[in-house]
Amino acid sequence: MSDSPELYTLNGSCHCGTVKFIAKNVNPDRVAKCNCTFHNRDGQIFLNTRGPEDVLIIKGDEQIPLTLENVQSFKEHGMSSYIPSPERHKPGENEMIQCFCSKCGNTTFTVMNLEWFGGKSITVSARLLDFKAIGKDFKDITDPKNMTYTDGLTDTFATQKGEPYPGGAW
Repeated sequence: MSDSPELYTLNGSCHCGTVKFIAKNVNPDRVAKCNCTFHNRDGQIFLNTRGPEDVLIIKGDEQIPLTLENVQSFKEHGMSSYIPSPERHKPGENEMIQCFCSKCGNTTFTVMNLEWFGGKSITVSARLLDFKAIGKDFKDITDPKNMTYTDGLTDTFATQKGEPYPGGAW
């Protein structure tokens, strides 16, 4: 028996379908909430990815990896972005870009390179993924007792199961 989690490849899209993507190496048991000011305000439940090819934006027949270097190029395809706390998140230094659909407003991704968060990664809004394709119900995946909570409010990014950090939500 393997201790490795079962990983999946899932399709996802924003509400209106303008931003379509594939998320690879998804572990449904690692769905998380963060108590940082951004995630707390938009209520995002997310999954973190690590590989440079783990999120592919679908444009016609093309599947294009999403990276810090190319995130701005998707603007012409309906994906907008902004840098939260520009004084803290500068190009080449603790980079973080929040992405969302310019039509329906769904938060889609956070693309980042944060030293204190383990380097380059992309968080995907879990609400946009098709868990039914793998026989999973979103309500079971997001059960509070199984949820991973992240302490982004203090920039420690510590994690714990089952209970939110101060300032976080169930």
